[in-house]
Amino acid sequence: MVLLKRIALALALASSALAQDGGIEIFAGETIFTSGTRISITEIFKSKEGLIAGSSDITDPLDRRFEEMRTVVGINHGFARAWSFSALLPLVDRSLDTNVGGVSNSGLGDLSLILKHRFQRLDWFRSAWHSAWIFGVEVPSGETGAKDGGTRLSPSLQAGSGSWDPFLGLATTLSLDRWRFDFQTLFKANGEGSQSFEESDKLTVALSGKYRFIHEAYPGPSASATMGLKWGHSWHAEDHGVSVDNSGGDELLFKFAMGWHPRPDLDLGFSVDLPLYEDFNGQQLGLDNRLQLSLGWRF
Repeated sequence: MVLLKRIALALALASSALAQDGGIEIFAGETIFTSGTRISITEIFKSKEGLIAGSSDITDPLDRRFEEMRTVVGINHGFARAWSFSALLPLVDRSLDTNVGGVSNSGLGDLSLILKHRFQRLDWFRSAWHSAWIFGVEVPSGETGAKDGGTRLSPSLQAGSGSWDPFLGLATTLSLDRWRFDFQTLFKANGEGSQSFEESDKLTVALSGKYRFIHEAYPGPSASATMGLKWGHSWHAEDHGVSVDNSGGDELLFKFAMGWHPRPDLDLGFSVDLPLYEDFNGQQLGLDNRLQLSLGWRF
């Protein structure tokens, strides 16, 4: 059990979640209409396996595999012109399997509170360009004291972090007839949480293009396909104020997504993130894949 606890601690980067995990259209340049509300539920599955040192694959003598399933309930409300408020509450299930045993845990995760302000809007014939600031914080509402066999699990396997984690983002959305282009950048600063552990601060930059291949006249259905790239940089995590060697680094992901709107108030989505390049500090598990299914209802 002590060995598994040390292994799990070394996987801090693997388990850290982004503030935007879950929800629909929260991190976009557009805001939901005034007094409008969207309720969503999102299923996110992430797996990591295969040991990487720097950018090179190496043999993992423990055959480690980390998996995370998140069920995220979200609400997005437009309370004023160009302003919206969102909340994301996840239920988290994490597991680590090795050839010497395994350990798992599930529980309520940290609540994310997000305020978005659209500061720029330009509309013209069948096109628009919107930009917004995003401000938020992850509240330490999740469980941090889970145990296995009487031993407290390491921070990377707890459902919550125990820390207040603010984040700041910028999003811009350009729509040109059936095409749409999105750019987002987000910085998240993680505070010191339970067991005196501080997850890696992270900067992400994403660019994507979407094409609506079905687009019937209102209120007819529409469907779209999206492809994009996401780059992320993580700094070292800290354990009791000491930098964790096997944490932090860079990753470049490819994203493919499909969206379906059978009617104006219903949103269905699927996306997959796949690694194109990973360059980590020390030795860490590489991303296998990240899948997301989402359902949203607007009213």
